Amino acid sequence: MKTKFLFLLLVSSLMAGAAWLVQVPNPTQADEIPEKYRATVHKGLEYLVKNQGKDGHWEGDGGKHPVAMTGLTGLALLMERDTPSGGGGLRGRTRSEAKYLTNIRKAADWLTDKSQAGRDGLIFSEHPSETARYMQGHGLATLFLAGALENENDGVRRKKLHDVLTRAVKYIIKAQSTQGGWYYTSRVEGHDFDTISATVIQIQALQAAENAGIPVPSGAINDAQEYLTKALGKNDDKAKPGQERSRPVDTAAALACRHNSNPRAAKDELAAKWFKYCQTAIPVGREIKFGRDELIHYYYAQAVFNVGGDTWAGYRMATFDHLQSSQNKDGSWPAGDGIGVGPVYATALWCTILQLDKGSHPSRRRDVEIITITTRRPEPLPGLRFAMKSVRAGEA
Repeated sequence: MKTKFLFLLLVSSLMAGAAWLVQVPNPTQADEIPEKYRATVHKGLEYLVKNQGKDGHWEGDGGKHPVAMTGLTGLALLMERDTPSGGGGLRGRTRSEAKYLTNIRKAADWLTDKSQAGRDGLIFSEHPSETARYMQGHGLATLFLAGALENENDGVRRKKLHDVLTRAVKYIIKAQSTQGGWYYTSRVEGHDFDTISATVIQIQALQAAENAGIPVPSGAINDAQEYLTKALGKNDDKAKPGQERSRPVDTAAALACRHNSNPRAAKDELAAKWFKYCQTAIPVGREIKFGRDELIHYYYAQAVFNVGGDTWAGYRMATFDHLQSSQNKDGSWPAGDGIGVGPVYATALWCTILQLDKGSHPSRRRDVEIITITTRRPEPLPGLRFAMKSVRAGEA
């Protein structure tokens, strides 16, 4: 009997070494934002509130991308609350306790007013900057509105949001290409194309809609994940880290939404491969360039948070410390001279990243506790070994 016990113990140990079990905090386990960063988050969110239009929307420099910007910025405010299935959320608070409830509702009202019945529920502003890429704005609006619905406690408002989201999801499904992905514009309007960046936005929108109770046809997300796998596979031999700007963004984005689509997939070697590439290709900490790296980290931070443990702790220390020291006095972050559309955009993305510890991103699965995504424990993020040692020393 003793021999059998020792044998089972040995087998268990070997299995544990062969698979890296990633602890993903569920809503009731998610940590709060570390205290040292809370003032930083508060200043950032207050900056966003001050820059909200009277009608509830946000926009980039020159008035660009109002639907996309309202979805992204509303998301940053929405994440200030706890996850609803963990007992928090706006439903779990009185109206006065929901700090940004008024701003969230104004943004939701503005977006629902942009739902166009003549275009089957497409959320579109008619602004020229979004004419050629309305699917990105539509997806981001759907993501935010799903989170708003999930946390709305007013029956009339919930019904309106539910109706708008039901139409928005149907539009996303109709817009899906024959290859399984999405493009900047819709297949409904004759554009049967796809791109990784647009596809990831729609996947997260559909995941958030499912969380909010909106029916999503079975197979749509799986088809999209298969498209991402094929699309990234085609890029494997085309570029090396630093040679192609879009590859790190695409890989991080695909990784961020992969867990939610297949949360209990065993030995996910593909996810491990993507994560290893991201570790080598994406700058962290002081290497981050404002105006260039916001979108990369919007997705990459979600992926690292899903990994958790020392990997998340090291990333958080390096990146959050850099954000804290670089924040402007008014609460914003520099827009830089890159491809961003202004400080509101940059601040919304960084505030979202800074609040990931709440586990409140609308696209996150509510029932995931452990995910196996690789066959061996990875090396720490490059450049973060010292930071991780410091974390351990502090814990000791």
